[in-house]
Amino acid sequence: MSKHNNVMSLDFHREYPNVVSGKGIYMYKKDGTEIVDGASGPVLVSLGHGIEEIADAMREQAVKLAFAHRDDCVTPELEESCRLLSEASGGDMDKIFQVCGGSEATEMAMKMARKYHIQKGTPKKYKIIARWQSYHGISNGALSLSGFAKRKAGYEPYMIDMGHIQPAYSYRPWVECDPKDYARIAAQALETEILAQGPETVAAFIAEPVVGMALCACPAPEGYFEEIRRICDKYDVLLILDEVMCGCGRTGEHFYAYKHFNVKPDIVTMGKAISGGYFPLAAVAISEKVYKGMEMNGGNFPPGYSWSGNPLGAAVNIAVMKYLKEHDLLNNCAKMGEYLKSEMEKKILPHPTVGEIRGKGLMVGAELVKNKETKECFPLSDGYAGQVQDEALVNNNIIIEASQGCNKGQSGDGIVISPAFIVTKEDIDMIVDKVDKALTAVEKRNGF
Repeated sequence: MSKHNNVMSLDFHREYPNVVSGKGIYMYKKDGTEIVDGASGPVLVSLGHGIEEIADAMREQAVKLAFAHRDDCVTPELEESCRLLSEASGGDMDKIFQVCGGSEATEMAMKMARKYHIQKGTPKKYKIIARWQSYHGISNGALSLSGFAKRKAGYEPYMIDMGHIQPAYSYRPWVECDPKDYARIAAQALETEILAQGPETVAAFIAEPVVGMALCACPAPEGYFEEIRRICDKYDVLLILDEVMCGCGRTGEHFYAYKHFNVKPDIVTMGKAISGGYFPLAAVAISEKVYKGMEMNGGNFPPGYSWSGNPLGAAVNIAVMKYLKEHDLLNNCAKMGEYLKSEMEKKILPHPTVGEIRGKGLMVGAELVKNKETKECFPLSDGYAGQVQDEALVNNNIIIEASQGCNKGQSGDGIVISPAFIVTKEDIDMIVDKVDKALTAVEKRNGF
């Protein structure tokens, strides 16, 4: 962290590059040095830097009406933005509650699930079960649901644990079984936990369709969410899907990631790419079933931060939705995602410290291991993923994301590559080449 400014950065012992501009998948330092944004900001700048149409939409709205409080009125921009987000679900999601960040979206989803059960006459239902190796946000409620040991560390006294189950993690399954049975067995852990907690106390279950940094781009196996949905319905438990990182087109083809998994959730949280990285924005979408339940017995929903549903964020989202459609970026994300994964499998997987390549769309992860055959992990103290991340930036001018703790929070390293949806094959070739070089340098320093 620089001693020459008053910015409190994440790492107190690291000098951060000072970037002054950006265009497409690139950012530029004061001296003109070009940095590849291989992490989309991370994972917010889904359309690329420097899009004038979105900046113009923001300015136009700011001049017209920058703010209107949700307790007092509604704006045409908010109505249109919510309509577009509902339409993108094919009608699965009926009402949209806009907020300013993913953690806030999780907090609102928790309160909506609770309100739903209160209004429909099942007030004993309050617990929200989550999974280990998950991440739902940094605020206290969201962090309580998260199963990401490294990010919870030190804040445990403020947490409320309502129950966690094993992740759907095929590379390191928590139970030994025939691979064809794994999805069903992993999902049935939810039923076991519901019964252990008492079905009359469980309000909802929350999960990421594609797990972000807690498992470095790990998609659920085929059949997993169908079984989860069956269990939720059996015990009157709402299904909340956290798409803050993996949604809004990131997985390709569909705007909502859950569309890949043959399931209809009750509540969806989204953020990051929802504004293309141009404005702090997130949202919670709920089904008609949830809205009608919340509406019973004179229901309302008072919770919300001051900036919830502001017209400036809504205007930016409208511009983003328009840009996605006009440039066919959901399809490009799917095509380029397949190409990125195939190139990673071809050029990164052969490395002696890469155990698996996984992901969906333009969210592709590599799990880093000490021994490919045994899947032995590096000690957390080695900071192996961080070494790769630093090498990538310092000597290859590319930003990628790194994470530790995927192996039950005690060990395990991974990196995630998640460029903007506008990325081309040539861009991907360059990105993979830079990651290849960074890995090679780190492996040599570590004796491989």
